[in-house]
Amino acid sequence: MKLFSKRKVLDERIAGLQNGIFRELYSITVGLCGLSIFHEQFFGDSSLENLWLELLIIIGGGVYYLVRSSMLGIFTDEVEMHDRSSKWKMSTKNIVISVLVGLGGSLSIATINSLRFGETRGETIEFFFMIFFTCIIFYIPFLFAILVLPYAFAKYRSDKVNKNELGEMDDDDEQDVR
Repeated sequence: MKLFSKRKVLDERIAGLQNGIFRELYSITVGLCGLSIFHEQFFGDSSLENLWLELLIIIGGGVYYLVRSSMLGIFTDEVEMHDRSSKWKMSTKNIVISVLVGLGGSLSIATINSLRFGETRGETIEFFFMIFFTCIIFYIPFLFAILVLPYAFAKYRSDKVNKNELGEMDDDDEQDVR
């Protein structure tokens, strides 16, 4: 309910340019938050407790956009536009990214910890494989749940909204014919 505002007529060109500026501003904000997290973790003596605001800005913005775009039904359109212009479908990219990041993280953790705690060559190799496979068991399903499941849920919601809108448009067309 807008009590004190008047409805303004907006020029599409101006609205598009403003949206571009806001998109750039969001990118700069997320970049600065990422740099802040990187600096605090590697050059500062802070813990995760001091990073909650940066993480909230980075994760919250993405979650908000995903929820709003799926509620408005434009997420499906964005996915279709992406799939038309890209070699890989977005769902395939999400699965591949979750597997590659899980494998990369597992490899780095296994390498660092096996070199740090293995005393002999055999023990180091044993630690490496034990840590690597344990990390894979945890990281790949976790990343799958973070990347693939929200995508599938948002796509389902967006498809449902689009189907309802098309149904309403068909009902309106039938009433106009009568």
